[in-house]
Amino acid sequence: METVSYKCPNCSAPLSFDIESQSWKCRFCDSEFTSADLGRIEALGSSETIKEEEINPAAQTQAKEEATMYVCPSCGGKIITTPTTAATFCVYCHNPAIIASRLSEEENKPAYLIPFKLKKEEAIKKLQSLCSGKIFLPKDFRNMVSNGEVSGLYVPFWLFDIDIASSFTAQGLKTQFWSDSNYRYSKTDNYEVARSGEIFFKNVPVDGSLKMDDNLMQLLEPFDYSQMLNFKMEYLSGHFAEIHDDNVNTAAEKAFSRIYPNAKSMLLNTAREYSSLMGTNHSLNKKETSYVNVMLPVWVLMAKCGGQKYVFTMNGQTGKMSGYLPKSLGVAFSLFLKISLAASLIFFIGGMLI
Repeated sequence: METVSYKCPNCSAPLSFDIESQSWKCRFCDSEFTSADLGRIEALGSSETIKEEEINPAAQTQAKEEATMYVCPSCGGKIITTPTTAATFCVYCHNPAIIASRLSEEENKPAYLIPFKLKKEEAIKKLQSLCSGKIFLPKDFRNMVSNGEVSGLYVPFWLFDIDIASSFTAQGLKTQFWSDSNYRYSKTDNYEVARSGEIFFKNVPVDGSLKMDDNLMQLLEPFDYSQMLNFKMEYLSGHFAEIHDDNVNTAAEKAFSRIYPNAKSMLLNTAREYSSLMGTNHSLNKKETSYVNVMLPVWVLMAKCGGQKYVFTMNGQTGKMSGYLPKSLGVAFSLFLKISLAASLIFFIGGMLI
């Protein structure tokens, strides 16, 4: 198993994807390269391969898939990866390393990728803005946000295209009301209602990483899939990346459960001429399902407060943020005391003036 590290042809320092310029930059000599340049650099052999090192025999009681060790070609440090790691860094010299062998396997190889459009600083500002005006936040949480861990992660997703055959039967009621000078009248007509049709859902996203919270990932939607590019490993350079560790059949069921309510409501909307529908009986069947592997950009921000870790995520393309802010009971109690004291003073002074 091998990994790839892209090197600057001018100074041999590592190249990383620069979000602002959408190119690859060397942070040592400030050289800048396009995707076409990187293709020529790779052909000339300027990309560097990191060999897998043998696992220590003393650790062979553990499954070999639990961890894989590499030697960094820049500093000789050890790079430890999990079975789902597709791109990472050397913790000593920060040299980017892409595990090409894992991305070349057919079941893991992404077809498309959306590059990061927003920088780390913008992710921090977004989270600080999210904290703004939250009076029940712990006092030191805002400082911890600025000093927290921020990582750019390409999250593996499946995009499902699902063709649905949908139908329903129901009793449709049409009610009319009128009145004269003496009485009010109503008339209800009862109809047998039947509807059927096909509904095609395109690019239904389901994240393929068990490490990521599904709710946080869904809150980041939508991504603009019109900006997807054909997958190239070099876009991962300078960021973390994971491969799928969820089951595609499980993901397909998640995708179907997401579209099920929409499929029902879309067909029901074709029967708006009725005042109400009684005894509705729905039938939804998947006619055809296809999917494609993609990688989508997510900034992951972690802050510690009160001994707990709080995780926030930001869409690296649109800036949409998701996460759960902590609440301080101490701040809430202090605010309650201040309000109670102010109210007591107002009533006391009001009583004195009466």
